[in-house]
Amino acid sequence: MPPLPTSVEPGRCPLCGQPNDCQLCTTTAYKGPCWCAQVEIPEALLAQVPPDQRNQACLCRTCVTAWHRDHPAPATIQPGDFSFENGLMVFTAAYHLRRGYCCGSGCRHCPY
Repeated sequence: MPPLPTSVEPGRCPLCGQPNDCQLCTTTAYKGPCWCAQVEIPEALLAQVPPDQRNQACLCRTCVTAWHRDHPAPATIQPGDFSFENGLMVFTAAYHLRRGYCCGSGCRHCPY
């Protein structure tokens, strides 16, 4: 893991120091929706940010995804969340978004 940043940089993750790819932290003119608007950022993960760096910079997608992989929350399967294709259960993009992270399995409708 790279060394933790010594000062807060809005474009870098306060946990790992890597670029956070936050739309709101960039210097570009377009400030559209950010990747984090489609995922759950757990309070337990935010609590790992040093107190003096909270609300100063966004977490990166890698840290959020890693947390979700290490702390899986069961997503409730609802009617219409899946279909069967060639004998395989295929989940919808809505289900994946509700689950909150990419499992890395190359799911057909993965929005991540």
